[in-house]
Amino acid sequence: MVLWLLFAVMAAAVVWAVTRPLLSPGAVDATADSELAVYRDQLAEIEAERTQGLLGGAEAEGARIELARRLLRRAEEKRHAEAARSASSGRLRQLAIYSAAALPVIGIALYLGVGSPQLPSRPYAARLDAPTENATAADLVAKVEAHLRANPEDGRGWDVLAPVYMRLGNFTQAADAFQRAARLLGESPKRLAGFARALIMVQNGVVSEPVRQAYERLKALEPDNIEPQVWLAIGREQDGDLKGAEAEYRRLLNGAQEPWRGLLVTRLQSASEKLGTPMPEIPPATAPAAGSAADSIAAMSPAERDKRIAEMVEGLSARLKQNGNDLEGWMRLVRSYVVLGRRDDAVTALSSARGQFSGDDKSLAELNVLAESLGLGS
Repeated sequence: MVLWLLFAVMAAAVVWAVTRPLLSPGAVDATADSELAVYRDQLAEIEAERTQGLLGGAEAEGARIELARRLLRRAEEKRHAEAARSASSGRLRQLAIYSAAALPVIGIALYLGVGSPQLPSRPYAARLDAPTENATAADLVAKVEAHLRANPEDGRGWDVLAPVYMRLGNFTQAADAFQRAARLLGESPKRLAGFARALIMVQNGVVSEPVRQAYERLKALEPDNIEPQVWLAIGREQDGDLKGAEAEYRRLLNGAQEPWRGLLVTRLQSASEKLGTPMPEIPPATAPAAGSAADSIAAMSPAERDKRIAEMVEGLSARLKQNGNDLEGWMRLVRSYVVLGRRDDAVTALSSARGQFSGDDKSLAELNVLAESLGLGS
């Protein structure tokens, strides 16, 4: 009942705001009044000059008749204008009345047609008590969050919640959850990598000190994992150690596979340009498994290989123009353009991807990290 009363008050306020200008009286014709006053003053001056002998009787009478004629004509024009304004004001008042009557009716009709007046409310506590099979993803996250507020030392809960936060794009909360899980359950490659990735997303591709420390520990746990090595090298470049970063990129290229290989080639080219040194020779990629599509491409001549790769990239671009909701496809297209040396096309594709995912903070964060890692700006 209170809600409906509130709606009624809001409707009355809107109607008043809309119709108030229509109900106000019309402005007075100030120009007409001023002209009439001038004519009256001129008549008084003629009479004064006749009395002083400055004007003859015939001249004064002629001037008085001319001014009187103008005064009568202007007074008649003013009367007609006021009559027209009065009629217009009446029409505006009718319009205001009809609008005032129609607005609540239209609003109620829209609400009954589009809204859900019979839908019961779902208090937060009730959503937490909902059966698991009927709960939404947000309800399940809310349940885990409520449990962790009551049991903040439940490392298993934080370990379960952290990847969910990552998928939802809540990177700050994901980093916190990974950090809590590592503190309570111990560090693991999964928790260290998750914490570092979440912070990189939050910081738009910047390798901060907490990220560096996490990747250093991950590197100690998994020496053959290329991910921490690549990001540590990017961190060195961001810190200004271009020579050290270039050496790391060149070392990591030996045996690197996609998507890391394309990223390393791009970073190596960027570092070489900044240092003013010639681009070093790129070592060949590790031979793919026999019988794969990559194997058939590797067997082609350089000209045929370049043509085939260009066709694949253009095909991907055409597919994304038809259906642009493939974030991984856009990221793959941007990387491909960079590897092919088509930087302008890469920037254009990145801009198109950002436009496609405008409003999706998670996707935009991933695109920002990609742009930073490829040297395309943030």
